[in-house]
Amino acid sequence: MLLRLLLCCGLATVIHVTQAMTLYKSVDANGEVVFSDRHTPGAQAFVVQERKVERVKRPVFDLPSPLYPRQAYRYPLPWRGGPFRLSQGPNGRYSHTDAKSRYAMDIAMPEGTPIIAARGGVVVNIENEQAGRGNDASGNFVRVQHDDGTQGVYLHLKQGSVSVRAGQRVAVGSPLGLSGNTGNSSGPHLHFVVQRAGAAGLVSIPYEFNQPVGALPNFALGN
Repeated sequence: MLLRLLLCCGLATVIHVTQAMTLYKSVDANGEVVFSDRHTPGAQAFVVQERKVERVKRPVFDLPSPLYPRQAYRYPLPWRGGPFRLSQGPNGRYSHTDAKSRYAMDIAMPEGTPIIAARGGVVVNIENEQAGRGNDASGNFVRVQHDDGTQGVYLHLKQGSVSVRAGQRVAVGSPLGLSGNTGNSSGPHLHFVVQRAGAAGLVSIPYEFNQPVGALPNFALGN
């Protein structure tokens, strides 16, 4: 059906128009027959049918709007309370330089601040027993798999405070645990990072909060 429609549209770009034209036949002083579109005394009139080719504009059809990628998900703040200082941003001076943490943000906050899910999904891994620096640089953490395949990771939580388990589905705002100072942490804070699985493993990807924490002092940028 579409092919027939396109063929019809192509044929419709050229049409034939028939026009009538009057010519006058006369004989000049040399005895030659002359045809002219102007009447002269004694000239014989003829009506001539002329076919003229005209081009017309093709019809314009309404085309569907192009499909643009959806805007990136903007994360609500994954804690209750504050406001708190952004102590280190992406590509920070002290860390956040490797593939897994390049776009992470550190938010300095008192130990024991409620940490909540910034996006719904399924908890895929937790750690809840580490004291102090321990053996894992992440300290105690919660890892949530989002429906689009990305993962939100909440690090350096307080020992024994994690309130979810692997396999549990959480919604935006669901309690996850309390902020702490465990793992490779120089002070009480929340390290929040969004990751996606790549060919070389999990990699950090850019994200934004839906509130302007970037306007708060950013220690990583020296202000």
